[in-house]
Amino acid sequence: MKRLLFTLFCFATLAQAQIPTNKREIMQQFLSGTLDEEYVPAAFFMHFGKDARIGEKAIDAHLRYFLSTGMDFVKIQFEQGYGRIRIDKSEDWKQIKPLPADFFTPTLEIVKGIYDIAGANAMILPTVYSPFQMLIQSVGAKTVMAYAQTEPERVKKALEYFTEAIIRYVIACKNIGVDGFYTPTQGGESKFYIIPGFFETFVKPYDIRVMQECNDGTLFNILHICDYEGKYDDLTRFVSYPGQIINAPCEVADQTFSLQACEQLFKRPAMGGLYRKGVILEGSSDEVAKEIYELKKSLKGKRFILGSDCTILSQTPMDNIRTAIKTSHHTRNIE
Repeated sequence: MKRLLFTLFCFATLAQAQIPTNKREIMQQFLSGTLDEEYVPAAFFMHFGKDARIGEKAIDAHLRYFLSTGMDFVKIQFEQGYGRIRIDKSEDWKQIKPLPADFFTPTLEIVKGIYDIAGANAMILPTVYSPFQMLIQSVGAKTVMAYAQTEPERVKKALEYFTEAIIRYVIACKNIGVDGFYTPTQGGESKFYIIPGFFETFVKPYDIRVMQECNDGTLFNILHICDYEGKYDDLTRFVSYPGQIINAPCEVADQTFSLQACEQLFKRPAMGGLYRKGVILEGSSDEVAKEIYELKKSLKGKRFILGSDCTILSQTPMDNIRTAIKTSHHTRNIE
């Protein structure tokens, strides 16, 4: 019944927008370069409340948000961590052990629940945190940096455990039928430069293994270069990363990093255009619409997905999100 209601709602929404297709077909056309350039796909991502992170409540929260905003694909949040581990001495690293085969079962149940209801009408992209992200969420960035200099093998062993488990999770998601993945990366921020070769040793090799698995056999993967933990002064180290779409920070080396600059650097379509703490959060609906019309005008003829530089804040007005997506789907002449 949920799948039937979801399908009927999708068709009704698209009929009102005079788009004779479903969201899945829209994104297929976008990826193949055949979508009418006046229709710009759009999606904004939000963490839901603590009571909507597991089970049916998580499934319902994702689908309600997708349907109420009119966004063009379903991105599934990743809310399952290893848990905090206190590292006071070298031996404490032994607390981090290989993850059991069923570790990600709660998240996989969410993925399957959403796919079974929405997969026929919309592309489904689970989020996949990097091994480095899972490690710093477990022990903290300062601990990782300290031991990377004094006992690097302990850090590498923990990263290996997370890498193996995440790859199993990715394979299980692909077996469900998902269309691709949203793959954030951290560890390339400027603050890590104090350790020579940190990114090349403790971040990139593990990122690449996970992301190659994500991209193997799928068509829609978004590489997200996340600035939540710090700023970047250069993104060239990510150019070799896989992913059909690039979602990068709005600022690099203390300078604006536009969607045009992102596309030029990565030679792939970009996703973004709005700063998560800017007009989408603090502006009026009219201000949101005006900014997006201007953005579409400046990018006329370019393929891109409207979104924000990172997950939007939970207090972002829903009217602003709906306005942003609706405006992205329509055109208006601006003198």
